[in-house]
Amino acid sequence: MTPTPARETAPSPTRPATHVPYDDALRRGILAEATRRLVEAGPDKLGLRPLAASQGTSTTAIYTMFGGKAGLLAAVAEDADRQLAEALRGALRHDSVESDMRALCRAYRRWAIEHQGLYGLIVGEPVPGPRGDLGARGPQWREPLLEIVDALVDEGIFRAVDVHEAATAIWASLHGIVSLELSVWRESPSAEQYFETQLAAILRSWTAGDAGAEAAAAGAV
Repeated sequence: MTPTPARETAPSPTRPATHVPYDDALRRGILAEATRRLVEAGPDKLGLRPLAASQGTSTTAIYTMFGGKAGLLAAVAEDADRQLAEALRGALRHDSVESDMRALCRAYRRWAIEHQGLYGLIVGEPVPGPRGDLGARGPQWREPLLEIVDALVDEGIFRAVDVHEAATAIWASLHGIVSLELSVWRESPSAEQYFETQLAAILRSWTAGDAGAEAAAAGAV
């Protein structure tokens, strides 16, 4: 159902313009439609006027509720961050931390491919809100990765390293291979195999023991 737009009364010589507050249903509708449009398209393709029209309102509503396009994009990014975190957690089966690590990495790739526009929005340059804040607590989607890496280090499967440093390095490798697939190998039948090869190399480079240390040293050359 299309949300009822807020009505604005026309000003008169004896009565100033008044505004009915925009309701939460309209806000949710705008946010949901903006998210839908950004699944594949980049932020530069999101027009506020057609977005507002699709919800039966004007751009005034977007500026009032989100502070403008930057605020709207920040809200979309926050929601997309939550969606990616849920997708990563949903991929875990808890059979073993090693299988969970592989499942998490594969879920990361799958979500990025299916939500290319949103992916770029949440892993790229942070989007400031209407007050200029960038969010102090960090992205939610990194939390499952940190937890799995921490478990791998704790169980001695990964080398004894700083968990945040290892998780950041692993993410950088994942982001690199996923970005290449999105920009270069999108139609390639070998894209999945390239990813699996990179994933095996990532896990091997952090594995504890002589074999893992030698692989890590070779990768550093």
